[in-house]
Amino acid sequence: MRPTTALLAVLAGTLFLAGCGQSPTSNSTQDPAAQYAAEPGVESSTASMPDEFESTTYEDGAAAKLDITDPAFGADVSTGINAEIDPAGWFRLIRRHERRFVIEFEHPDTNTIEAHVRVIDRLVGTFNVVTRRDTIEGGNTERRWIAKPLADRSVRRAVLVRHRVQNDDAEDREDGFSDGWSRWRLAAISGAEISSDDGTRTIQSVRVQSGDVDVTVTDPLELVRRNQLPRIAPGAAVHVVATTGDASDVLVLYVRWGRMRMRATATPGQFEARFLAPAQGGLRQFAVNALSHGTLFDDALPYDSKAWALPFVVATGEVASN
Repeated sequence: MRPTTALLAVLAGTLFLAGCGQSPTSNSTQDPAAQYAAEPGVESSTASMPDEFESTTYEDGAAAKLDITDPAFGADVSTGINAEIDPAGWFRLIRRHERRFVIEFEHPDTNTIEAHVRVIDRLVGTFNVVTRRDTIEGGNTERRWIAKPLADRSVRRAVLVRHRVQNDDAEDREDGFSDGWSRWRLAAISGAEISSDDGTRTIQSVRVQSGDVDVTVTDPLELVRRNQLPRIAPGAAVHVVATTGDASDVLVLYVRWGRMRMRATATPGQFEARFLAPAQGGLRQFAVNALSHGTLFDDALPYDSKAWALPFVVATGEVASN
C-alpha cells in the first residue's frame, strides 16, 4: 500500500520542525558566527594556542633528540640516553598524527558558555633501537636497527569560555563577529597522558621543585586554571622526581629542546633529574616517560610506554588568564 499524499506532507512537516529545533551549538549551519560558537570555533581556538596543546614534547623526530646536561653535575657531565645505556641509541619516529575533539557545552548562567574539551591524539610510527657493535666469541657483531611498532594515544583536557558583551564593545569584535559574545578564551587546562596500546607502565606521581614552586602531580588530567600553572623563573634549575614503583623502568625526561635519562634514587621505583628552564618566557611543557626494560633491552619484547606531559609557565610577575 502506497503512502497517501497527506501522510507525505505530515512527514515533511515533521522533518522541517526537527531541523528547526537544533541546538545553537550545532555545527550544521554555514553561518560563520554560529560556526565559531560551535565545535569548529573551539577547535580553531585550540589551534591558535600551539604551546598549550602541543603533543610533540616526547617525540624525537627523524633522529634522537639531543642529550641535555643535568645542571646538578656541571656542564661537562652528560646524563643522556646515549651515554648511559646500551643499546647505543634509540628514537621515536611518528609517521602519522591524527587529532580529534570531544566537546561538551555547558551554560552555567545566561551570560556564560563553557566548552569542556578532550583533545585526543593518535600517534603511530616506530620505536627504533640501534645496537652497539660487540665482540662475541672472537667474532664482531654489526650494529642492528630494530624498529618496534609504536601506537600511542594522548589525552588532554581543557575548558574554554565565552561571555556575553555589549554589541558595540571592542571585545565583541575580537572574534571577528558582532554577535554580542566574546572570543573563546582558555580558562583551564590539564597535562597530557600518553599511553601505548596494551601498555603496562604506570606513573604514580611527578614532583616539580624550583625556587618557591613545589608541586606534586598525581593526576595529569586534572584541570588547572591558566593563571595557576607552576611559574618557573627564566633559566632556573627545575628538579623533577617521578615515581613509578618499578625499579626496572627506564625513565626519561623530555623537554622541547632535548632529553635526559632520569637517575634512580635510593627509593626503589623513584627517579630524578634536573633541567634548566628556558630564558624566553611563555608556556612550556616537559614530559616524564616510563619505558619498560624490555622496550630497550629485548628485541623480542614490544614497545611499552607511559608518559605524562605537564605544562608550566616561564615568567615573572602576574600571568593573564588568556
